[in-house]
Amino acid sequence: MFHTFKAETVTVYTVFLITSTFLLTACNGTPVGDAGRGQRWFNMHNCVGCHGKHANDGRAPKIAAIDRSFSGFVRLLRNPDSVSMPKFPEKEISQQDAADIYAWLKSLPQ
Repeated sequence: MFHTFKAETVTVYTVFLITSTFLLTACNGTPVGDAGRGQRWFNMHNCVGCHGKHANDGRAPKIAAIDRSFSGFVRLLRNPDSVSMPKFPEKEISQQDAADIYAWLKSLPQ
């Protein structure tokens, strides 16, 4: 009977750890981005036209090595606080594409 109790305890702890890991990952809210694809999306969506080739050498604010959270970055994409920046709804730039762009911006030097 002692061994059964111990096996049940181990099972409960294992399920708890797996569930906790899943929930923490899901709550993070930042998809894993690919910086190489992010650079391509940055160019394809013409972000380069205002922010510059290196995201720090255009007429728009410097966003290289961005210091915003991913959710703050997405919020800015969807509802910019500037009249000169277009809105990018999710049908135009998906969450994954945004994560790729974000990864590329984070990888850049200031």
